[in-house]
Order: sequence, then structure tokens, then C-alpha cells
Amino acid sequence: MTSGERLRRKGQASPTPFANLIVVGASAGGYHAFAEILKNLSADMPAAIVILLHAALRSPSFLRESLARSSRLPIIEVEHREPLRQGFLFVLPPGRSAIFGQGVITTEQEILDRPLSTINRLFASAATTYSKRVIGVVLTGLLRDGAEGLRAVHEAGGLTIVQNPLEAEYPDMPTNAMEGLPVTFCLNLAEIGPALELLVRRTARFETGLTVAVRTLRDRAALLLRLIEQSFRNEGTREFLNNELASLRHEIQAIDDLVKADFAKTHLNGNAG
Repeated sequence: MTSGERLRRKGQASPTPFANLIVVGASAGGYHAFAEILKNLSADMPAAIVILLHAALRSPSFLRESLARSSRLPIIEVEHREPLRQGFLFVLPPGRSAIFGQGVITTEQEILDRPLSTINRLFASAATTYSKRVIGVVLTGLLRDGAEGLRAVHEAGGLTIVQNPLEAEYPDMPTNAMEGLPVTFCLNLAEIGPALELLVRRTARFETGLTVAVRTLRDRAALLLRLIEQSFRNEGTREFLNNELASLRHEIQAIDDLVKADFAKTHLNGNAG
């Protein structure tokens, strides 16, 4: 039994069709960047998420075992071939790429090419297979792997996110990814997880709820405004974000009204006493 099979038995019983495929690539500094993003992702993400790190670590399972401490999502280590599932995180063996097809992901045999292009191949395959359902994310790293792959995602109609090079631990990869490519969003690392939470719900109801703290909702509204400012190249996404912002402002106003009504009631009762 593979480690992927063991992990699946702890998660969902059967595959779930996914609305989005998120592919994330990083190199130097990537482990910490992955952990920062994962801690902001909920367990009910309507997406399958695949991450690829260039550098080999202490052991083939080290990345998966380490990221499990940050992730609410069940993790599948892809050793050979795995069915893609919504709400699961798929971790590729460090330094190896994969291809997509017929609802599955299959690891490639190790290719020791120079310069490295594992992220490019992963993203290009995702774009070919799932087109506008793909969100490609390039994080910290050296050299320029991911640039051509992100372009493939963009040309297929998907969304592209690049970590802000000014705050990336190693800015080469995000800088090169934006060279000549109109990326959809350039975000600080702490913003990427919350942004993915918003973007994967373009075709799903995004519940805010009156039980969510006003401060949290206002933080989310601020992020929505930032995303809207950068989404002018994608009208469908811009419309979704504007609708979300309008709905969110309605929720905030409703909470404010409840707080004011409760305050007035408490004040009135206090005076009556």
C-alpha cells in the first residue's frame, strides 16, 4: 500500500469532482512559503491543489510530513499516479514534475535537465488539460522555472498569481515570471492564501455569515479591493470580485446594525433600571 493510499483512507471515501485546479511552484525558500499559504486555506476548498518544490529535502516524505503541520487539507503524496480530488493537497516528490490527464496526476520520471523546467512542465500540462479552471502560483526561487508555465496558464484563460518579488526570500522566479507576462495578481505571501480562498469560489457560494468578526470581514474587504485593482485583464473574475465585495459590505452593514441595536437596547434597559 502506498503512502498516498494510506492518506486517502483518512480523508474522503470517494473522489469528488473539482471546480478548480491550483498548481503552485517554488524553489529556494519554498518550504516556508508553502507553509504560510497552507495555513490560510480551509478544509472545504472547492479545488485540487498540487505543489512542486525543486530542491530535494532530507527525505522524499519530509515535505509532506512537514506541511501536514500547516494544512487543514488532507495530503496525498504522489508517488506514481493518483486520481485528483477536490479538497486535497497533492505533494509531488521534490524535483520531479507531473502531467495531468483524465482526472489523474502522474509523476514523470526524473529528468535532470538544465536549466530546470519541472514547474514549467507541470503548469503547461495543467493549462492544456484544465484551461480556465487552473490557477497558477509562482513563489520564491532562483532562476526562471515557472515563467513559461505561467504563460501557458494565462494563454489558456486561467488565473496567474506571483509572489511579490520585493518580499520573496529569493526574487528570481517571481521576477522572471512577470517579465513580459501580464500576471493577474502580484501579491505578498500573506495575501496569497486568502486570495486563493476567494478565487476558488468564483462558481460557488461564498458564505461570510454574521458570526464572523467584523474585523475579519473588513480585512477580507480590503483584500478584495486589492484584487479588484489588479483584475482588469479578466472581466469574469473582476465581476465575481465586485459581487463578493458588495455582498461582504452588506454583511458588514448588517453586523453593524445588529451591534448598534444591541447597544441601544442595553443602554435603554440600563436607563430603565
